[in-house]
Amino acid sequence: MSIDTTHTDTTRTTTSVRNRTDTYAVVVPPKRRRRQRRGAISPMERTIRWILMSIAMLLVLGPLVWQLTTALKGPGESTTEFPGSVIPSQPTIDNFVTAFTAIPLGQYLLNSAYISAMGVTTNLILATLTGYALARIDFRGRGLYITILLATAALPFEVIMVSTLIVTRGLGLQDTLIGVVLPQAVSIVSIFVMRQAFSNVPDELEEAAVVDGAGPIRTFWSIMLPSVRGSIAVVAVLGFLDSWDQFLWPLVILSDPSNYPVNVGVQFLAGAFSADQRVISAAAVIVMIPPLLVYFLMQKQVFTGLAEGALKG
Repeated sequence: MSIDTTHTDTTRTTTSVRNRTDTYAVVVPPKRRRRQRRGAISPMERTIRWILMSIAMLLVLGPLVWQLTTALKGPGESTTEFPGSVIPSQPTIDNFVTAFTAIPLGQYLLNSAYISAMGVTTNLILATLTGYALARIDFRGRGLYITILLATAALPFEVIMVSTLIVTRGLGLQDTLIGVVLPQAVSIVSIFVMRQAFSNVPDELEEAAVVDGAGPIRTFWSIMLPSVRGSIAVVAVLGFLDSWDQFLWPLVILSDPSNYPVNVGVQFLAGAFSADQRVISAAAVIVMIPPLLVYFLMQKQVFTGLAEGALKG
């Protein structure tokens, strides 16, 4: 009996090719749908963002622009009409000259600069040391101390102002610039900013310094402080703004007008020129320049410090 080998071989070949085809069909990946790139936003969302940012910018910059344009207006231009003219038709700097000559504005600016410099120095030193101790040193009662700090941070200064005044008088610091600085020498917010910054420093850096023979002071000065430079800038800016913006406490503790900071001294200008909004606006613009200048000069370090506090090292 003869066997048709040719037909058998053909069948095997066909089956093999079909299996290979099936295998290749499985291996070939299906068409992928185009996915939206991560982080991409739709045109509608982009439009809403721009609208919200424009509204926020208008609310923030609107009063500043109005204050500046009012300070530059001449005597014949109205400052009470709404909406009024944004660009002065008769721009002049006479209002700024009047603000300096009507009251000792230069002396008030120097007093505020001294108070701010002392406030920044004490705030940096005390907040840095306290934050380092709370973050890196394990001592008994640390949790209780942090709780007390958080509790006192919730109290407004007006609650303890009377007791602070009594203590300041007892120390003989009434009517002195040191008496203005001392009760607010350190901010609770600054302490927690530095605590968070020191907590984010990797332990390996401190351990490597100890292995190399560095003592606690050398480790703190050469290793820890350079690692939190951005947060130090944040604390410096916060301390400057807090000191420069003081009004109520200097008004209570100071009685000699020659010691007044600029925020208190400008009130005399408002009383003498209550009908001339141009001079008052000129003085307000002068008072705003130092904080804006400090922020613009240190904004890069400030954002770096905020990132240090937000990211775990």
